[in-house]
Amino acid sequence: MKKALMTAAATALLLTACSPGEKVEEAPAAEMASAEAPAADAAAQPGSEQARIRTAPVAPAAVAPAPLAPIAKIAYAFSYALSVPEDRGAELMSRHEYACVSAGPGLCQVISAQADWSGRDPSGRLELRGQPEWINRFRAGLAVDAQNAGGRLEEAVTDGEDVTRGIDAASTGAKTSAALADRMRELQARTGGTTKQRLEIERELADLQRQRDAQQIQLRELNDRVQSARLTIDYRQGGVMAADSPTRPVARALQDAFGLSMGMLGFLITAGSVMLPIVAIGGVVWWAAVRRKRKPISA
Repeated sequence: MKKALMTAAATALLLTACSPGEKVEEAPAAEMASAEAPAADAAAQPGSEQARIRTAPVAPAAVAPAPLAPIAKIAYAFSYALSVPEDRGAELMSRHEYACVSAGPGLCQVISAQADWSGRDPSGRLELRGQPEWINRFRAGLAVDAQNAGGRLEEAVTDGEDVTRGIDAASTGAKTSAALADRMRELQARTGGTTKQRLEIERELADLQRQRDAQQIQLRELNDRVQSARLTIDYRQGGVMAADSPTRPVARALQDAFGLSMGMLGFLITAGSVMLPIVAIGGVVWWAAVRRKRKPISA
């Protein structure tokens, strides 16, 4: 009996000794659970700061801008065709030529001017070269000029030639020739060498100088083409004699008929002027022969 009581008392002591430790271990777990619960509720709310941080969009990485395209050196040439009445073509062409001359050689120069307003197909051509900005302003008003003269703008062509490679090649060649010439002069300045060798160096220097001069001329010509623009204007007959006019065949036929009639009349006048002396001389000879025959009969 005593043994059973002692065993029950030892069991009770062990249970009381273990229960505080479990409570101590359970307390921190309960506190952590209670602390995580409000945090989870705060994160679940859509208007909370943590929700905004989590849902904020990620800024894209900065993209470097693409490099610009290299600027090419282009020589421009423009070609325009104006259809105007025959009696206004010469006036319009003269006004355009005068506008170029009045601007001065620094802005515009007349390269050539050709016109035939009295032929079968009256036409004219004006070629100008000038500063690109001035040429652009001038050609922008060609359509209005043609309309004011009773015609229209028929063609407008822009042609550009890339001369970048030619300019680079001429510039590099000129620099190379200059460098070689300097080296040759250094060799020439040194003492020693035979007369034949010195003459050979002189010939090489002369060839290099000619080559450099040719390259400089080519480079200057290409730069002048880039820094100026060429404009060609063709003036054609408009109105009833225009190429696309439906009355052109009738007008051309009447013109041909009148020309043919005048040609026949001219031929007859020419033939009459040639035959008239012959007929007159022949008539005098015939009249003299007939009169001579009549004299013996009457005797």
